[in-house]
Amino acid sequence: MILKEFSKYLRENKDKNSVILLNDWLIERLKRPSLNKVDNILKTELYFAKNNNNKTLIIAKSDTGRTLLNALYNFSLSFEQYKLAKFLHDKKSTDFKHDKKQ
Repeated sequence: MILKEFSKYLRENKDKNSVILLNDWLIERLKRPSLNKVDNILKTELYFAKNNNNKTLIIAKSDTGRTLLNALYNFSLSFEQYKLAKFLHDKKSTDFKHDKKQ
């Protein structure tokens, strides 16, 4: 359920880095009032803090929160690998060829 919502967000913003999108998505969901079960779960398991430089940190409240955060992070990394694989699949070996001048 959570991964489904996050993957939808990733697909809508696929031109940006997935790990940065994870941070943005979590902060967006944690800041707003709960609209559904996903928001309730995220607010129960995670917390975000902001320092004086306006940098944010996502903190897990429990072991299940750490597991959730780790799963979301790994999912965002796998989405980056998917985007790279898709990009490379559309290329030919000659696209990467360069002349070595001596």
